[in-house]
Amino acid sequence: MIHFVNVVHEFVPHARRREDKTEALLDAAMKLLVAEGLEGLTLQRVARELGLVTTAIYRYFPSKDALIAALQRRAVSTMHEHFTRVRVATEREFAARSEKLAALAPLLALSRAYVALPRTHPETFRLVAVLLGDPRPLIGDAEALRTAPLVAAFLADVEALFEQAARVEAVDTGDARSRTLILWAALHGVTQLEKLRRLAPDAPDTDALATDTATVVLRGLGADRALLTRALRALLPSS
Repeated sequence: MIHFVNVVHEFVPHARRREDKTEALLDAAMKLLVAEGLEGLTLQRVARELGLVTTAIYRYFPSKDALIAALQRRAVSTMHEHFTRVRVATEREFAARSEKLAALAPLLALSRAYVALPRTHPETFRLVAVLLGDPRPLIGDAEALRTAPLVAAFLADVEALFEQAARVEAVDTGDARSRTLILWAALHGVTQLEKLRRLAPDAPDTDALATDTATVVLRGLGADRALLTRALRALLPSS
């Protein structure tokens, strides 16, 4: 028993040091990615940022592919945690209201939260934008398979919201996965329109476009206009 306790005592600090080093490497990699894009991100550059020899990084990330995948997994986890907080807070706020209103409000709140990511989580969103915007396969199948469960869990939370909305007849019945992806694609497109405001300052801001986009999508799925308006007024009391 004493031997076992000693092993645990020695192992835990080692595991914590490894975790801290991994996070430091990911932070350095993200800094390079934001500054110079994927082409500027190499294991050699990351090592130089931290004053290490390149071979030291191989103990943590055997390839650039593995490093990018780890960045991707961290970004997905960060976004999922943020969205969970928004969803839970919205569900609590609307718990005492009608079932239909309570079902639509989280979908609207999460839509606005996604479009706000460039402000609330800029580095995380930058990575997501780079990975989504580049048509090339950026990580191999093995690393993609490790990331897939995190993405699936994230999407499943939104799918559950669509399923609940259909159960209480706040929207028509239909495939929740397709609806989740349609809403995500539309909202991600909205985030790219912020650049337009530099050329057309009078263009609607992305928050307003996020609201309009989510409303149009949900209206197309059968949501009642009056219910959507009530949900938005509750979410945005100053509007």
